[in-house]
Amino acid sequence: MFSRLRVFNGRTCSPLVFSRFSGSSNGGEYPRELLSVPVSPPLPPLFQKDGSPLVFKEGMQGETEITQLSNGLRVASQSSFGQYSTIGVFIDAGSRYEVDYKSGVSQFLSKMAYQSTSRFSSRDSLLLELEQYGGLPDFQCFRDIMFYSVSVFSYSIPLVMSILSDVIWRPQLLERELEESRQAILFEWEDHQNRPQPEALLMDLVHQAAYRNNTLGLPSISNSNRANEMTLSELKRFIASHYIPSRMVLVGVNVDHTQLVELAEEHFVNPKTSWSDVASSEVDGSISQYTGGIIEVPRESAPIIGPNPLPELTHVAVAMESSSYSENDFYTFAVLNSLMGGGGSFSAGGPGKGMYTQLYLNVLNKHHWIYHAQAINHAYSDTGIFCLFGSSHPSMSRKLVEVLCQQFYSMTQSPNPIAVARAKKQLQSTLLMNLESRLINFEDIGRQVLAHSKRLSAKQICDKIDAVTSDDIVRVSKEIYNKSQPAVAYLGDLSNVPKLKEVESALRTDNGSFLNRVFSFR
Repeated sequence: MFSRLRVFNGRTCSPLVFSRFSGSSNGGEYPRELLSVPVSPPLPPLFQKDGSPLVFKEGMQGETEITQLSNGLRVASQSSFGQYSTIGVFIDAGSRYEVDYKSGVSQFLSKMAYQSTSRFSSRDSLLLELEQYGGLPDFQCFRDIMFYSVSVFSYSIPLVMSILSDVIWRPQLLERELEESRQAILFEWEDHQNRPQPEALLMDLVHQAAYRNNTLGLPSISNSNRANEMTLSELKRFIASHYIPSRMVLVGVNVDHTQLVELAEEHFVNPKTSWSDVASSEVDGSISQYTGGIIEVPRESAPIIGPNPLPELTHVAVAMESSSYSENDFYTFAVLNSLMGGGGSFSAGGPGKGMYTQLYLNVLNKHHWIYHAQAINHAYSDTGIFCLFGSSHPSMSRKLVEVLCQQFYSMTQSPNPIAVARAKKQLQSTLLMNLESRLINFEDIGRQVLAHSKRLSAKQICDKIDAVTSDDIVRVSKEIYNKSQPAVAYLGDLSNVPKLKEVESALRTDNGSFLNRVFSFR
């Protein structure tokens, strides 16, 4: 690499830098005026067309513009750069709203997205049409939200918007498509059963334990029984109740806002739907009720074929109720999540990979028998859970739960100021790096506008992260440690896992340890 560097006027420079200015890539002569510019002082200011200096202010990178239409649809956009744009629709729907429906509706809708519509006879014909504009369709479904999106060349936004509206408002929902989706979901369920590290399934179980039989505790992953019970009439009934403009946000990144509003009025005001003959029902507006509790799912070890199969593991999750994303403590829990960190027992990298987080320093580095330990905070509109989960050999599963309880207790002690500062910087850098992605920026706009009808800028969020103190972390940790009923999920060999009462007792002690059993012989 160093052989490709050149020295000009005492300064080391790469030929690639000069070739971009001179238009030459063969190492020829470079403009004399370029070589005379020193690199030590800052560059001179940029000037606008009228000759005045360009001063960068907050929001110049593209503020999020929001408009609400007469039917309640919110339209949000942000300018960006490049030849590609992303448009899509966020819907206030998901598995938390399935209490009056057969479980698994949202997952089936994710499989049946971008299938046949009133304009397209099949999925293939629809995708071929999108290909002409560089279209990359996507559908994501979560417990509290779902969204359709398409990334396309910017010039084709009007054409693609008509396709997107057809996908949302006028799907054919054929019996053949339902059966294909059923087979895909059954395959995914089998795949979840065979994964050596089933984080998604474990998170689904701990939500079921935390919010038993209500809202966020409703399953988001369909098993074979639920998948076989799904019908088209159930899907149409769910769509008719939840696919309404007032529960939607139309989002565009690298799209002109005025153009997006005009397209929204054309395609999302009084649209013709394919379920107009289906009676809609009232949407479940229940507030999540945190219950705590335990769910135990026995499972044999995953059948790994090969000369060196992975070890048999028991997977454990212990969670406490945290805060919703509407509360100020949301940012405190986000910093706490960054502070605890964690990951697998093998990880390459330095501080940027989380090797200095508390779960690495105090758990994975000290207990060689723990294969995985990680913290994760889930936040929703009305509640949240802070979770620690880990994996170990079944013979050590009881000790694993005790170690996780001890980590909950350690959170209530004053943290190292350097560790807190590092966690805040890591959280801010992750936020800023993620927002450089058009797709993540798109999702952030949709989620914030759907939840708050406004969007906080990256600077505002970073300021809130900076405002979090060590005292805040100790305060929220003591609140969940002393007041919250634990939610526990076990997956795997359950021969050595502790009972719920033992976990509750450990979380009421001064160190998070299990009480020693004392036997008296007379």
